[in-house]
Amino acid sequence: MRSRRSFLATAAAGVAAAATAPLWSGALAPRAYAAGASLPISLHNNSGNNTVYAYISGSDSTGWPGFVGANGQFQRLPSPSSVLTPVADYSIPLGASGSATNFTLAEYVIGGRVWFSVGQKIQFFVNPPGGNGGVPGLVQPGFTSSDPNWQTDWTFCEFTYNSANLYANISYVDLVALPISMATTGSSGSQSVSPLPSGALASIASGLRAQHAADGAPWDQLVATDSAGNVLRVLSPTHSPTDFGSYWNSYLDSVWTHYETNTLTIDGQGSIGSYSGTVSGNVLTFAGLNDDGVAFTKPSAADIFGCASGPLYNSGGDARGAIAARLGAALNRSSLLVSGGSSQPSGVNASQYYQGATTNHYARLVHQYANVGYAFPYDDVGPTGAAPVDGHLQDGAPTSWTITLGAGGGGGTTPPPTGGTGAYATIQAESYSAQSGSQTESCSDTGGGQDVGFLSAGDWLKYSGIDFGSTSPKQFVARLASGAATGISGAVQVHLDSTTGTKIAEIDIGNNGGWQSWQSVPANTTGTTTGVHDVYLVFAGSTTDFVNINWFTFTK
Repeated sequence: MRSRRSFLATAAAGVAAAATAPLWSGALAPRAYAAGASLPISLHNNSGNNTVYAYISGSDSTGWPGFVGANGQFQRLPSPSSVLTPVADYSIPLGASGSATNFTLAEYVIGGRVWFSVGQKIQFFVNPPGGNGGVPGLVQPGFTSSDPNWQTDWTFCEFTYNSANLYANISYVDLVALPISMATTGSSGSQSVSPLPSGALASIASGLRAQHAADGAPWDQLVATDSAGNVLRVLSPTHSPTDFGSYWNSYLDSVWTHYETNTLTIDGQGSIGSYSGTVSGNVLTFAGLNDDGVAFTKPSAADIFGCASGPLYNSGGDARGAIAARLGAALNRSSLLVSGGSSQPSGVNASQYYQGATTNHYARLVHQYANVGYAFPYDDVGPTGAAPVDGHLQDGAPTSWTITLGAGGGGGTTPPPTGGTGAYATIQAESYSAQSGSQTESCSDTGGGQDVGFLSAGDWLKYSGIDFGSTSPKQFVARLASGAATGISGAVQVHLDSTTGTKIAEIDIGNNGGWQSWQSVPANTTGTTTGVHDVYLVFAGSTTDFVNINWFTFTK
């Protein structure tokens, strides 16, 4: 999603978002039908831990904060007279791992969050009314070591449920923590958002520590651990306990120097139009653009990571806001000096993002390891028509909403069996339970590890107990590389329960640049596949080695 503030404002209103909002934001407009104030909710514990608590916070239709109890009723917070006050215990204890807790939400909740904590409860507080129109303020878990919840393992997803729709999403704008997945049914059909893949949090933390070792910037300070050194969460740079200081200065100097003699054109998209600018007197000036008295000077690190302050101040739904959002996105991705970078955002594609030594490495690693989810406030900016990167669900008349804690299950209505592997998680190729004809080797793809190679016709890999839940996949996606000779190609086939069982997908591949030239290749699935199956990857075609595989997954 965007910044938390803009999500709450636009989703709560249920109207089309401003031009500075994500490219898909027109979907927030009210539908011809309205959601009734009665929504069955199922909270699934797939965490592997038997002590898990859930909380549902938000505001009622008048804007008063509170919590939803286990009976589905919204409980308004009391208004303290003068001091910060602990909130009563509104936790919803979940059952053992593999179980579900069900209730019906009986009224609308605006700007809400569904929280989970493992092992111990979250401490919430309420501030007395100040300059907030007489409304008390809910104090949620924070991002500093002084916060009383710092050593608690917690996570959340966000939502708004009003007469226009249910809108819910998973975002990494603030942090990456315990994985959550979601699924809905309703007037928009069955929808789902996959969780952070198993091991992704540790991989992101490891990547940030490695980046700190490489450039000395405080990326390692974004990793929060418990007293035993286990990773609890990874913070975004906007919450860094250590200032990034001059981190961006060298890159900004190069950008400003380049655009003294070259023109930068930014398309505000929608009805905003394009504006072209050059640097003069250390100010980037766009002809015809009203900058609202805030010039585009060189931003600070905090300005870039937050996309909302200094010269990247976002003035709302006007042209300046649209240009600032797209400039902020280009800076986070260090895409202003790459080929096509003078035409933002459509002049560059995702493969050119984060290629510079100076870039938002948090965002780079989130997109490397997470299936979906924003990593900075305007991560939705991209070429017109590009697929959104957020993990959101929206339904104008929802009939159910399932929220699952844990990397398995993919938000489906049936948790995976003990020992099973979720089909919608990332499955490493080398994790096979049986094989024929393959070899593992060191992998130079992002994340390193091993891949499975030397694959040719007749070889196969078996993955036992893959759980598809109650929703059939739409695509099979594999991370493949090939250095096969000219004229050599083959197929990666997906079979169920045996090497000759039902074939549900096939990818045909030849040389794509080398045995370590990795690309994610999708293929549509056929038929209906639900429940638990052994999955076989069967290789057909050339009897000469034609492909390596790093990982695969299924998508809904």
